[in-house]
Amino acid sequence: MNQLLKKVRLNQFKLPQFQRDFVWNEAQVALLIDSIARNYPIGSLLLLEPSPEIRLSTRPLQVAVDDSESTLGNSLSENPPEDEDTPTEGQELLILDGQQRMTSIVRVLLNAHPQKTYWFDLQALYSSFEDERSDWIKKTSFAGVKDPTRNNGRWVRADLVTEGEEQKHVIDYFLGFFKEERDKAMKAIQKVNRIFETIRNYEVPYILLDGQEGIEAICRIFETINSTGTRLTTFDLAVARYFPEPDLRNLYERARSSHNLLKRFDIDGERILQIIVLIEKNTEPSRSEQLKLRKEDINKNWDKAVSALVSAIKWAQSECGLEPRYYVGESQLVALAGALADLEPKKQQAFLVEKRDKLVQWFFANVLQSGFRATNYRIFIHYKSLQKLLEEGQIPEDDLPEVKLDLESLINLAKSDNRYKAIQALLRRVIPEDFYSGSRIESDVLEIHHIFPRSFGGKKKVDSIANLVPLTSESNQLLSNRNPSDYIRDLKDRMGINVANHRLRNALLPIQFTPGGEINPLILSDDQYETFLRERGKLILEKIKEVLGNRLAENPPDD
Repeated sequence: MNQLLKKVRLNQFKLPQFQRDFVWNEAQVALLIDSIARNYPIGSLLLLEPSPEIRLSTRPLQVAVDDSESTLGNSLSENPPEDEDTPTEGQELLILDGQQRMTSIVRVLLNAHPQKTYWFDLQALYSSFEDERSDWIKKTSFAGVKDPTRNNGRWVRADLVTEGEEQKHVIDYFLGFFKEERDKAMKAIQKVNRIFETIRNYEVPYILLDGQEGIEAICRIFETINSTGTRLTTFDLAVARYFPEPDLRNLYERARSSHNLLKRFDIDGERILQIIVLIEKNTEPSRSEQLKLRKEDINKNWDKAVSALVSAIKWAQSECGLEPRYYVGESQLVALAGALADLEPKKQQAFLVEKRDKLVQWFFANVLQSGFRATNYRIFIHYKSLQKLLEEGQIPEDDLPEVKLDLESLINLAKSDNRYKAIQALLRRVIPEDFYSGSRIESDVLEIHHIFPRSFGGKKKVDSIANLVPLTSESNQLLSNRNPSDYIRDLKDRMGINVANHRLRNALLPIQFTPGGEINPLILSDDQYETFLRERGKLILEKIKEVLGNRLAENPPDD
């Protein structure tokens, strides 16, 4: 423990800029210190020794260390030499994982909290430590207090323990507390001293990376060890890599403020860097390529990449029905933005209009693939295909994959399947108006309505894509939990047979009213639910066929 705290005083530990701020609450801090006092494992720190290949901008720990009156540095001068694998004095070390633990230890054991001082309650340690309680750790609201004790000697300032300066206060307190019962006093002193000795001798485990492994290996190691925490993204690394010029975090927040679409779709800053790689390097926008960008590349292309990405998302919204609630096609949008970025605004618009049908087919042929995932490799393939479209008017066949989707598969798609979201987008595209009210469905009032409600008959496939239709929030609320045969008859009574039939066709609902006002076919009852799903699924497949053309397999083989 003392070796670690010495390195803190020497300002050796730094936080890469991608690390978030300290967020632990007081209960978490107390539990950590209590675990150390009991010699429980607290997990390893992941440290990185910077190298010429990996230079990350850093900031200090969120602590207020004052070494002006400390004897900690001198107290270690007679320690034996460190092992070869131990970080040497003065060596900068970046904390990749463990900043919450490290900051907590330093704030308590070096009296380094910016607003508080920590104390150890000697009486609580003596009387209730065995009860696995951590309430022996106390705090007061003033930082940097110099008094060694409080409450008539019962509380000892926490940082004294690390330097062995607490012992005389422990002796004085228990001799005074037990008065003539010297044996009890000595037992109490020994018990509390053993606890403090455990703290002083505690060895905080760490893993030291020497920086020679390369940025990809460093990220893999971080993500493996930190699997239960926040994932280290490429953009996090880039923020640290380039800070303070350019300040990517600031650029990213400004872009989100200027373009609400980026905020609504929760677009990661990495997408902008990927676009810059495409237009600047014409290569696969991998993590390593993003981190090899020159500062001038980013400054020159940032605004252009942001603008192109916004244009790509707007196009996908208007032509493909894309919405934040079913956001798919991220790799296609990055590639499209790359293709748009070097075009003047008028040429961008002309390209999107003239090649609309080919682009829509390309988009859905890719997002309707089973198990689809966005990858840097696919982004580059898509980008090259769109360049071909720009130059030669055609998208290569190998970037228009065949979609294998039959009626049974469509009806039984899981909500977690990317194709489920893709078909929701397609329904949004082909059903722009609310069939019940006739109003246009704007993004801010869009809701997804279950034609047969969950409360009607307890159907197993109530979330089937064939049971969904886009509506306005007002209509969805009005129709909620109602029998579809009831509200569809209500539609006929309000609007008449012709208008009702027109709206039902446009909503891909597989029913019509006869001239006599009867619903045909009679498939809106609970016992006909499976039949309803099949009939509506056929109508949805027809729309998918209209978009995909020959890219939809007529009779896909069983998977």
